[in-house]
Amino acid sequence: MKSFFSVGVSTLFRANRLVRTPPSPARRRLRLVLTLGAALVVLVFNLVLEPLPLVHALSTFPGLWITWLSVAVVLLTLVHPLWAWRSAAVLLVLSPMVFRGLTDLWGWPWPPGTIIGCTVVLLVVAQSYRQAVLVWVFVWSLVAVWLSHLLGSKDIFLAGVVVGGVLVLGNAMRLRRIAEAERVEQRRRLEEEETRAATLEERAVIARELHDVVAHHMSVLALRAGSARYRFSLPPELVVEFAEMQETAREGLTEMRRLLGVLRNSAGEVETAPQPRVEQIAELVDRLRGAGVVVSLEISGDVLGVPSGVALSAYRIAQEALSNAVRHAPGSTVDVRISVSSELSLMVANSAVEGPPPDDRPKHGLLGMRERVAALRGTFRAGPGDAGGFVVAVTLPLNGG
Repeated sequence: MKSFFSVGVSTLFRANRLVRTPPSPARRRLRLVLTLGAALVVLVFNLVLEPLPLVHALSTFPGLWITWLSVAVVLLTLVHPLWAWRSAAVLLVLSPMVFRGLTDLWGWPWPPGTIIGCTVVLLVVAQSYRQAVLVWVFVWSLVAVWLSHLLGSKDIFLAGVVVGGVLVLGNAMRLRRIAEAERVEQRRRLEEEETRAATLEERAVIARELHDVVAHHMSVLALRAGSARYRFSLPPELVVEFAEMQETAREGLTEMRRLLGVLRNSAGEVETAPQPRVEQIAELVDRLRGAGVVVSLEISGDVLGVPSGVALSAYRIAQEALSNAVRHAPGSTVDVRISVSSELSLMVANSAVEGPPPDDRPKHGLLGMRERVAALRGTFRAGPGDAGGFVVAVTLPLNGG
């Protein structure tokens, strides 16, 4: 209760302590246009479109002063809506003092343009502040209306209904804007979570696939270290050294098996199929050709000498890039180029096709390719080609970067 009355005092005297709900940049530009239009409407209604007696009354010096003050109040909403409302409340009290016969001319103690201006101010205030502030704005507005009606008028209840209705409408618009902003933020967070989950899943897949490569090398190391004492005549100290090396390799294999258990897939299974290599990309191309896709393949360099981990990643990247080309650009021609020198270069490019532009949702396939390249410290580029279509270009160092 104390906080509620504190808001009431702040509404009148300490506006800077009240929290506003700022509009978005797009809505801010729209509000500028609408506010300038409302100020013009106030000016036109007060000086042009009134019945002739009102025009004469408002053409006097006090009438012009009230008119231009009404316009200024509307424009003030662009800077500080609550100060604009305070000025409008003062205007509601002063207008009947300036136009004492205005009620007899059309039934209200305020010029029509001034009423429009105050309505605009109330609407902007309701869109900018929370409900507790609006309650006090309603109360103090009724006080201003009541003071002006002491000079002789009627329909005080109708004025209160108009003030309350405008505040309720503006507050509903504010709550809708907040709800829309929250939905956009929730959607953004959901996309971030999906991207993060896809990244972690892709990293787990990469780790499972690379497990076989690492385990194979460690197995060879353990076997060679264990058989060295039988294949060579070694001094005792070297025999001990090789025995320790064999034991270390076996411990490493044990830890690798435990790691593989942690990285098992969601079904609790561990993939044991042989991991593919670069040269098997030709099999992918042949399968696509059998399905009617026009694919060209160019391979240069010693692909058989590519390290297992690099070969596996290159195959998976090519597999995903070809799948994306078929899925998102049906009917296009696809070019695959592989070259091996001091590094492995892979490019998959598809031609442009007619159709709707691709959506802007996160591309988890591209995310997986980028993660594989990052794991090997290579370079990755995916985007529109110079002649249209889409290009995926990857370079992978053969020595691990």
